Amino acid sequence: MTSKGRAALLLAALLWPGFAQADDTANLGQVVVTDTGSPVSRLRTPDNTVRLDAGTLSLIGSTHPAQLFASVPGAYVSINGGQESLISLRSPLLTGVGACGAFLLLEDGLPIQPAGFCDDNALFWLDTEQANAVEVIRGPGSVLYGGNALHGIVNVFTLPPDLEPPERVSLEHGSHDYTRVKASLGYWDGTSGFRASANAAHDGGFRADSGYDQQKLTLRYDGAGDVVSQETLLAATNLDQKTAGYIYGQNAYQDQSLRDSNPTPGAFRDTQSWLLAQRWQLSLAGGDELDLNPYLRRNSMGFTEHYIPAEPIQSDAQNSVGAELALRSHLSEDTGVIYGLDTEYTHGWLTEFQAAPLTTSTPMQDAIRPEGLHYDYTADSRTLAGYVNLMQQWSPSWLFNGGLRLERVEYSYVNRMLTGDTRDDGTPCGFGGCLFNRPADRQDEFVNLLPKFGLSWLAAPGQTFYANIGRGARAPQTQELYELQSQQTVTDLHSETLDNFEFGWRGRTASLDWDADVYYMLKDHFIFRDADGFNVSDGRTRHRGLEFSVDWTMDEHWSLLVAGTYAVHSYAFAADLPQGAVIVYGDDVKYAPRSQGSFALRWQPDGATRLEFQYLHQGGYWLDESNQHRYGGQDLVDFYGQRDLGDGYTLSLRLVNLMDTAYAEHADYNLGRYRYFPGDGREVFLELAREW
Repeated sequence: MTSKGRAALLLAALLWPGFAQADDTANLGQVVVTDTGSPVSRLRTPDNTVRLDAGTLSLIGSTHPAQLFASVPGAYVSINGGQESLISLRSPLLTGVGACGAFLLLEDGLPIQPAGFCDDNALFWLDTEQANAVEVIRGPGSVLYGGNALHGIVNVFTLPPDLEPPERVSLEHGSHDYTRVKASLGYWDGTSGFRASANAAHDGGFRADSGYDQQKLTLRYDGAGDVVSQETLLAATNLDQKTAGYIYGQNAYQDQSLRDSNPTPGAFRDTQSWLLAQRWQLSLAGGDELDLNPYLRRNSMGFTEHYIPAEPIQSDAQNSVGAELALRSHLSEDTGVIYGLDTEYTHGWLTEFQAAPLTTSTPMQDAIRPEGLHYDYTADSRTLAGYVNLMQQWSPSWLFNGGLRLERVEYSYVNRMLTGDTRDDGTPCGFGGCLFNRPADRQDEFVNLLPKFGLSWLAAPGQTFYANIGRGARAPQTQELYELQSQQTVTDLHSETLDNFEFGWRGRTASLDWDADVYYMLKDHFIFRDADGFNVSDGRTRHRGLEFSVDWTMDEHWSLLVAGTYAVHSYAFAADLPQGAVIVYGDDVKYAPRSQGSFALRWQPDGATRLEFQYLHQGGYWLDESNQHRYGGQDLVDFYGQRDLGDGYTLSLRLVNLMDTAYAEHADYNLGRYRYFPGDGREVFLELAREW
């Protein structure tokens, strides 16, 4: 094959699904999808995508999405209460004002939340329990994605109709009365087919008055034609949860009785979601392709805000309609370009209601947090974005990928209560007014230009160096704009932006697969609450780190997977905060461990057995912006085992926190007290599955 022919074939492998693994001599390796929207070689692309395949997901058998991220460098997800979580992707563990919208969560490439209405805990709206694969990108994604793709992307791929074998059912039981049933049934005739996947779980909870019931359903129909291919997806979830809140006191998680207690009995989270999407792919003359993806979506939730005094109830819902349009044009044998247009409209509403007077806090807190409605508003969001992305094979060794995205987000806000900081009946609060301030009706608009450019160099067979420069952004969320406190009547927030500079080295041999990268990121207009209780976007944070993963096949039976991160996330500004706290330039951002890592030792004594010991490390981190209070981190060990029993039966055993270590899933320091979401002790899960 000539050098020009190899270049053309490699470009085809990078751009077009039918050629994703066409050239064995190129040693293309694993194929990924998210960063380009179609299957491409992970080895050649200038990005940091980590793909967890179906075999890995089956072995982990996660009861919470957090368990999937242990082997992803630069990633950590904490389990708060039940199915609640907080995410860290090349970032601190983000929570509260300034956190929402930092991560883009996708299902088959479609966002599961509308722009401006994110929820920190939204991983429970993804069917990770029956996913075909999960891809994770750290830092800003490609120009194919806009709002909320700031610190990273998680994309969950649903099970396709053409699985072999087509049917699978399983029954699982474990600690704390955990029970889960999963079923997936499908049919494929070579050109069309369907798949129905469903799972239901009950967890009694390891803490008092906790636990949940959760159900998820995914229906998918695919049709493959010579000219038009299509995919229809319906994904629905339901969660009914009794929530256990923080426990209080320094190192309280080490006390068994406190760890098992629940200071917030009666707290709950009830949430439902559904996504209906249609995908059409039309083959055009000259090898071009046109993609059209319309969708409808609804998210609704009611939950107890157990982490603030008086524990008010928040209720919200969003109804969305949107469409994505992309033209994939093959300009020449070495150049491809994607032109895209995304649009979405969302109508949302939110209320916050406190059922009774607060009597257990300070006199000021009791007075400024009145019973009754705190907020009641509607907000519509309109998103319109256009982008162009170019991928060009400069030579057999050099590949360029880059583009620009222009995105506009507009909010229309309507306050359904009295404007200002009075009680809901118009009477004033003591101590200068109620804490909760409701702005007058208004409209806000945010426009962001997002570039990203990447370059990869195939330095030797199976070895690639890559570099990325890009910007991510997210518009302020509706809660940051319209749920004000103190005397703030109008916010003047800017979009948060994150500039990312990255250099990496990826390679594979017959026995070794590795990926390492270093990055520098600067986030501007970081949103936080200042000493006056105002939401402001005057902050700046700096993020520097090294991430690596190594997968070593030692022989036909033993392999070792090591993943690690060393990162410094620091404040690049100074400010005074509520309750006398301060931010000092150069201090670590709170909830930002400098070291994280894992290694997994795998043993396959025969073709029917898989065993894995996994060690997880998380370093210590500061619990407050002033860097005065600290959590020491944790080291945990898990065990996974699978045995093929024959006749389609598989038995899986999972031992989570094998050494019964006392630790905190999330540690915090607030209003003069240490508080923790404690981690569970040793858990045992046994699953029997049948395929046919």
